[in-house]
Amino acid sequence: MTSEPQTQSLFDRILVATDGSDGATTALRAAIDLAAQARADLVVLNVFERDESSVIHAPGTSEPAGDDAKEIASRTVLGAAKTIVDERPGITAAFVFLEGDAATEILRYASDMGADLIVLGRSGRNRIVGLVLGSVSQKVVSLAPQPTLIVPPAVSGR
Repeated sequence: MTSEPQTQSLFDRILVATDGSDGATTALRAAIDLAAQARADLVVLNVFERDESSVIHAPGTSEPAGDDAKEIASRTVLGAAKTIVDERPGITAAFVFLEGDAATEILRYASDMGADLIVLGRSGRNRIVGLVLGSVSQKVVSLAPQPTLIVPPAVSGR
């Protein structure tokens, strides 16, 4: 009696961070596909910052809001992410929101959960603007000990 060798997935635990933006939603969809292919656990993370410079792209929010509104927006972002995950049969995910610096919290949580892969969206900003302002994805990719997949924004018509 012979059995086929079991192939072990490269990724057992995938962390995807979202802020509700179009780029983050594209990254979420990519993470869902990877989790399905690898039969990996998926964790969807949203980090909200308690300062005036944070931007949460929750539906219906356009102005900087107070802390309570930011927490509500963060939960809204995760609710929208859950809707997208639920569209894919056989995929389940854990949904987490944290407070703090986005890059720091993504890295900390990835370490705590033993993530094998971090998936992030890339904003549509040009490279020069990103270099001057810095970005969460740039910080995470440069500091993360595990592989980090940066997903470009979706192109119309694809």
